[in-house]
Amino acid sequence: MQKRSIITAALMILGGTVCATAQSATQIGTFKQWNAYTHTEGGGKVCYIASQPQDSKYSATIKQRDPAFFLITNRPAASTRNEASTIIGYPFKPDSKVIVDIDGQKFVMFTQNDGAWMEDPKQESALITAMRSGTKMTVTGISRRGTEISDFYSLAGVTAAIAAINKECP
Repeated sequence: MQKRSIITAALMILGGTVCATAQSATQIGTFKQWNAYTHTEGGGKVCYIASQPQDSKYSATIKQRDPAFFLITNRPAASTRNEASTIIGYPFKPDSKVIVDIDGQKFVMFTQNDGAWMEDPKQESALITAMRSGTKMTVTGISRRGTEISDFYSLAGVTAAIAAINKECP
């Protein structure tokens, strides 16, 4: 229950909205390392998948960090499909970039506070394709204090999770 609340809260932060209750998300399914959810936002249905890093690498100077997530979101009412984002669990260095590396293929995200989104939305479909065919994903960013942090995600189950939200929120 706590993990679902955290993931829902992460989505609400990334979506730029505040939800009266984090319990409003309904789990569609669990697909290995990825979970799929749906909820209503502004009167429209939203579906998303989320995963947490399997491991992280950073210097010992970081004493505390909130949970990190990588998400793919569909908002049919806004004509948004397979939007990639991350909430990283610390404030990013202003004007820094996040590098998403999927088996050697790199994608760039822009940052704002503790979230990041694709710098070039035209690359989103290439990112999704890489996630579906890849095995591991590394998300690397720089904290406000200048610490480089890399999070390592498994892509096991991501294809089935994306299929589930594409079916639920076409």
